[in-house]
Amino acid sequence: MREKLMAAIREHVAAEYPKEACGVVVQSQSSQIYIPCRNTSDKPTEQFTLAPDDYLSAEQQGEVLMIIHSHPDVPTLIPSEMDRIQCDHSGVEWGIMSWPDGDFCTLSPREDRDLVGRRWVLGHADCWTLIMDYYRQEHGITLRNWSVDYEWWVDGKENRYDDNWQAEGFIEVDPATMHQGDMIMMQIGAPVTNHAAIYLGDNIILHHNFGNLSTRVPYGEYWRNRTVRVVRRKEFMNA
Repeated sequence: MREKLMAAIREHVAAEYPKEACGVVVQSQSSQIYIPCRNTSDKPTEQFTLAPDDYLSAEQQGEVLMIIHSHPDVPTLIPSEMDRIQCDHSGVEWGIMSWPDGDFCTLSPREDRDLVGRRWVLGHADCWTLIMDYYRQEHGITLRNWSVDYEWWVDGKENRYDDNWQAEGFIEVDPATMHQGDMIMMQIGAPVTNHAAIYLGDNIILHHNFGNLSTRVPYGEYWRNRTVRVVRRKEFMNA
């Protein structure tokens, strides 16, 4: 990155310290410029939320090339899994600067994250996110995102699975007829359906259980006893 851009980023990061600074690099005609933005997070010393209207204003000045933010007071500049996931979702490169050290690193979006071995990040890398990515990667099917970054199932007032599976194009099937690609909906330690897995065939499921890495495991008694229903995408009903 050009020194002029780096100098502008350093100046903004230093001015916002100890809060996390955020901004964007845009291509404006023949030059690249850094545009500082507001961090509207409720915990600005721990995370950042780039003000949406600032981002829209930056887009009006040119093509967004990179999203920038800072990591204050870190011993080593290492992107978090949340950084990587949000970079994936943004579709553009990210740049991170530590402060006061002033180290800098970049991230590129991962087009297809591995389905197995993902770290758990509620609302961003959880069971529904895995379901979405499976259908997109394996079948080119886009599902809406029902993941949120709080434990919505605890008090039973929200029912994000039971309320939405039919609208997402699924049809309930007899578990005895289950085949590869079906979604198994479960109720685990909650008053509502709160977990889902993909049946891979040969009695193996793919899922991302709370607090664990995503994995393939046998569809054993524990999971069978907690199954609420098995559903299949409408496209595959006659397959």
